[in-house]
Amino acid sequence: MRGQYVSLAMNLVIGLSFFLYGMKLLGDGLQKAAGDSLRRILQALTNKPIRGVLVGMVVTGIIQSSGATTVMVVGFANAGLMTLRQAMGVIFGANIGTTITAQIIVLKLDKLVWLFMLVGVMMEFFVKRKTSKAVGEAILGFGILFFGLYFMADTLAPLKDSQAFINFLVRFGQVPILGVAAGAVFTALIQSSSVSTSLVVALAMKGMITLPSSIALILGANIGTTVTAGLASIGANITSRRAALTHFLFNFIGTVIMFPFLKPFAKLVELTAVSLPHQVANAHTMFNVIMTIIALIFINPFEKLVMQLLPSKEKEVETRIVQFIDERVLATPSVALSQATQELYRMGRIAYEMVDNCRIALFENRMNLLENVLGNEELVNSMQKEITGYLTKITEHDLSEAQGTRVMALMHAVNDIERVGDHATNLVELIQIKDDKRLKFNNGTQDDLKAEFAHVLATLDEAMTALRDYDSERAKHVKEMEDRCDLMTKECMFRNISRLNAHEVDPQVGVIVVDLFTNLERISDHSDNIADVVLGVY
Repeated sequence: MRGQYVSLAMNLVIGLSFFLYGMKLLGDGLQKAAGDSLRRILQALTNKPIRGVLVGMVVTGIIQSSGATTVMVVGFANAGLMTLRQAMGVIFGANIGTTITAQIIVLKLDKLVWLFMLVGVMMEFFVKRKTSKAVGEAILGFGILFFGLYFMADTLAPLKDSQAFINFLVRFGQVPILGVAAGAVFTALIQSSSVSTSLVVALAMKGMITLPSSIALILGANIGTTVTAGLASIGANITSRRAALTHFLFNFIGTVIMFPFLKPFAKLVELTAVSLPHQVANAHTMFNVIMTIIALIFINPFEKLVMQLLPSKEKEVETRIVQFIDERVLATPSVALSQATQELYRMGRIAYEMVDNCRIALFENRMNLLENVLGNEELVNSMQKEITGYLTKITEHDLSEAQGTRVMALMHAVNDIERVGDHATNLVELIQIKDDKRLKFNNGTQDDLKAEFAHVLATLDEAMTALRDYDSERAKHVKEMEDRCDLMTKECMFRNISRLNAHEVDPQVGVIVVDLFTNLERISDHSDNIADVVLGVY
């Protein structure tokens, strides 16, 4: 008898492994096929919770995991990209989106499993287009997912005749709190409510579980899945911790509200379908839709409750080198690339401020700003290391061709921005020499330098905006501005030499002016390189 149970357990693990692998392939394939669409969906977030719900539903439908969606939400909140209210909307929607898995599973596709797997393999090996390959990967994952599900269902079938097992499940119906507890613990251990609900559906397919018992297990699974976001929020900022708490409270309070009405709810669900598996899937969907509607109605007091339970003891100050990139979202390359681009833009703005502070120090004699420039140079160097490391980690995941190209482009851009910082420190040294020796520029030299600074800063600003938006038109404009900068530099250098020959300026001033123009022109060159990155000609 013991050998029989050992064999059953091993087969169940095998079936579960196929199911999880299929779900991963399905999610990865859909992500790659969606490409930057997923990033655009997430960027569509507004302060309207209802829109956040829709976004949460769509994203979870794409990646087939409410846990992964909530982890992304925690990452965005930690990076300051999302407010608590936005996070709440997405979390509500993720709970609805995850019910899609159960709804698909109850379709009678057992005869088509091998067809899905065959089509997926054929597309994987014989189709050249990357997007089509990604679709093939998703189809293959879909087939493997169902193979694992039906394998588990067949494995569990012998238990239908086991009186001990039947009594165990019957107790879940008689004492629902046991079902809730069992569902919560099991889901917390495997960190996937989709797996838990799929197992419940598998039991229902074999007629081994009642609807009330199924609902109890599903309610528990909803609570257990909140562990994933909770773990992701450890060590994060207050907003992300509140987002994780929101996920737990939403599912926990929903279960508490539904618990007294389990029998009426079960009778209502019975009206929605004839077969038990469909009823189980519908119960999962109906529960999350009802709770989401209630949460949206009471979102203001809900938000206040979360903030009271997890108050901010003091004003949190961001001390991290990077603010936007977060390893929690590396598994979703399109989102990770979006965050890397945001961080790169932030790095570019810091470099811009360094050059602008040099301009102010030079012409307004505010020498204290030069210390800020030198301090930011250390920050820019550290950011280069962090961003480069993050981009390298992105390449460890399965990327589409476009995503792989984008990673290489950003790696080039991060080096150019770091070089802008280096040239800013060169400007600091030249300005300090001028100040120490009390050298003066004549009006003509000062006007030339002001014009050059203004043009270089405008070029750098346009380059960073082009990179942030990946705007090819702006990138082309940067290249035109850089050509103009080259011409301006030559004209200014010629006038500087003429002034030297005419003894209108001190020779030491003339040397410093040449070095100033040289460094400014180099900054313009790096802006041009950033434009090339956007145009794909690096």
